[in-house]
Amino acid sequence: MSKQEARAQRINEWLEHLRRWKATGGSLAAYAKEHGVALWVLYHWRGVLIQEGRWEPARMPKVKPATSRLEAVPLQFARVAVTEAPMAPCIVRLQLGNGRRAEIELRQVEPLLQLIAAMERQP
Repeated sequence: MSKQEARAQRINEWLEHLRRWKATGGSLAAYAKEHGVALWVLYHWRGVLIQEGRWEPARMPKVKPATSRLEAVPLQFARVAVTEAPMAPCIVRLQLGNGRRAEIELRQVEPLLQLIAAMERQP
């Protein structure tokens, strides 16, 4: 058997696997497990067959964008000054440059200063 004939035979075998998988309606991983085939091999041959135009890639269904009155608001940072003035209870949400986040309900300024200092100390 020539190399071309051997490759044509392998292509037909993998096309048959893909047709049987599609007929199950299940996942490629489930098919691979059920038939004792390495999943990466199925993915490899599916890619080869798609590239050669022998297998149609799966089409993602078109989804209409959600229509909502809510719009994304760009994140903006504000520089604030902390004073010793009496505060009404409020919730403060912090996100530092290092990615750390915190949320705390405050009635005094000192806990906020302690929280910021603690978050800045962590690597």
